[in-house]
Amino acid sequence: MGLEAPPQRRDALYINRPKRAFPFSCNLPASDWRASDGYDALLRCDRRAFAWEWLRRNQIYRSLWAARESLPIDAPKDIGLLGWVDPALASPQARPIWSTRMDPKVLKGRLATRSAPSADLFDIRAIAPFVSVEIDADRAEHWLFSDGRWAIRLDVYGGTLLGGPALIEYQLHGVESARSKLDALRQFLALSEQGRLPASLVPRERRASRWILELRVGDAILTGATEQDIARELFKDAIAPKRWRRENASYRLRVQRLVRIARHRLAHPLSGPWFE
Repeated sequence: MGLEAPPQRRDALYINRPKRAFPFSCNLPASDWRASDGYDALLRCDRRAFAWEWLRRNQIYRSLWAARESLPIDAPKDIGLLGWVDPALASPQARPIWSTRMDPKVLKGRLATRSAPSADLFDIRAIAPFVSVEIDADRAEHWLFSDGRWAIRLDVYGGTLLGGPALIEYQLHGVESARSKLDALRQFLALSEQGRLPASLVPRERRASRWILELRVGDAILTGATEQDIARELFKDAIAPKRWRRENASYRLRVQRLVRIARHRLAHPLSGPWFE
């Protein structure tokens, strides 16, 4: 892949991906789909964690990760990331930093040079355990504050937060565009003031259980499991010992729907409602 050639994309992933084989298998499941407790951490995660979970299962992303040393330095941006993240890392250990193109909740701020009361200054050191950052070629700082379950993004221009307490001027515009950022700003202010995010501001995703089921089916597909294998594992004794397709028509339809969704997610990992 030449450095001078603009990357070509399809659904935010390269179609001109490397063709040679890589040591990281592109077909291994990310988790043991038969062990339901292996997915339990996702019940307490922000929905953006599911974007990462599907992306790290995607064969193209795994190939790109394996070939990352030979790719342009800004290649992750074409996927919606600001830096590479090892696909072996699951949520909540992973800390993907999504671009503003993907995530409408990203706060934008510029550092002010005027003086301000100390109560108005933000000190990055006060929340150091939650901090990750990517700094681009223009020296803009792309901050992620996260414990792996919740995530707050802040892009800073016109200076650095690494130099000590700073006054941030937040940039909001529009009506609908500002709405999602206001929630993120409330979280950021609470984190800044308390050094932690209060439980009342930690989002609880109501659809997490359903999305976890789809992930399990995706991992089952990657192992080569059949629809019958999936039905018997997920629904246990509810599945008849023989002629299950006829005896358990409703479960068969449910499994087929889960398989269709999982195949789509595996091929198009960022197409879900992860950033809404």
